Amino acid sequence: MNLQSTIDIDFKRFFQWWGRELAFLIPVGIRRFLSDKPARIILTANNLGFNVSSYLDEDQVEPVFSRFFEFSEREVFETLIQQFPGLEKAEYILALNAEQAIAKIVYLPEAALENLQQVVGFELDRYTPFTAEQVYYSVAPLAKTGYGQIQVLLVLSPQAIIDELYGQISLWNLQLSRIEYADLHAEFPQLRGQYNLLPDRYRTGTDKLAESVHWLLNFLIFVLMLAVLVYPVWQDKQAVDQLKNQIKTLEKETRVVDAQQMEIDALRDQTQWLINNKVHTPEIIKVLTELTHLFKDDSWLTNLQYSEMHAQIQGQSPMASALIGVLEASPYFSNVSFVSPLTQDKTTGLERFQISMDVIANPPLPDAAVANPDNATSAEPQPESDSGKPHE
Repeated sequence: MNLQSTIDIDFKRFFQWWGRELAFLIPVGIRRFLSDKPARIILTANNLGFNVSSYLDEDQVEPVFSRFFEFSEREVFETLIQQFPGLEKAEYILALNAEQAIAKIVYLPEAALENLQQVVGFELDRYTPFTAEQVYYSVAPLAKTGYGQIQVLLVLSPQAIIDELYGQISLWNLQLSRIEYADLHAEFPQLRGQYNLLPDRYRTGTDKLAESVHWLLNFLIFVLMLAVLVYPVWQDKQAVDQLKNQIKTLEKETRVVDAQQMEIDALRDQTQWLINNKVHTPEIIKVLTELTHLFKDDSWLTNLQYSEMHAQIQGQSPMASALIGVLEASPYFSNVSFVSPLTQDKTTGLERFQISMDVIANPPLPDAAVANPDNATSAEPQPESDSGKPHE
């Protein structure tokens, strides 16, 4: 074989081998039930009678029974067969020995493969001492040699021998399916059933209806087994798809809930900011009231700036330096200091001041105010209006 040669695959033989290998995975009982191949009864003949061996299937090694029957023991044979229901529809195979048949390997051109039986018949006298009219013969291709030739197995038996044996078998009301050469099975096990020495005139047609019904039943069984395997998977897939749809619906609802939750969180944050701002920011009216209470009638403010818990005041007072202590003593203020030096107003003769201080949001109440909060509230000083001086 060279690299230029084409690879020719015998798909029929490949699938036959593949089917036999897969058959080992199936239990024997089921394999026998599904198989279209009946049990086998192999007959080996001599001058006195038949040696009979029976097998329930082609994979069985040990026979169900094996014994010799004389030609006159037909009724004994029929009685024995009735004891084995599985053999009632068995096929009968006549196995020839070396004295009854011969086999030979011949080489022919590949073109002869299309009509192998006829080609061998034309040249049978070249390969054997017989002519096609003297023997029954059968051929089976073995392999390609790679040189444009094929290797062919030729099996033949004299017509007189087969006719005589067939006549003896007919007396037993048995119908042969095949005639084989038993000595070939050990050397060429793959050829079992690939050739047949039984003449065409002795063969009976196969029951096509029975075969069709058998294959139809096998197909239905296969479909049912496939349904048993596939239906649960299909059901699970449907359940998974249904769950996926439910999840998608829940995801949409979840997104809506998340959006609402975000809005709620934003509103809560804004509300909390307002609450915190209210809690931590002092009331301006109270700050102004405190300043009015602390400043005497001879002092007043001209400007007040407040931002982020920090206040800055400007004004005039006859004793501006004393204001630092007064403001520090108040629970509303801390870190009180002058922003600029004191100057004297030439018009009023008072000292101009500019003071910076931190405002305390929630100043501690005096003990009296804690003991009587109503009195503390009512005791807050009110600005006096009879002095004629503005208070801010």
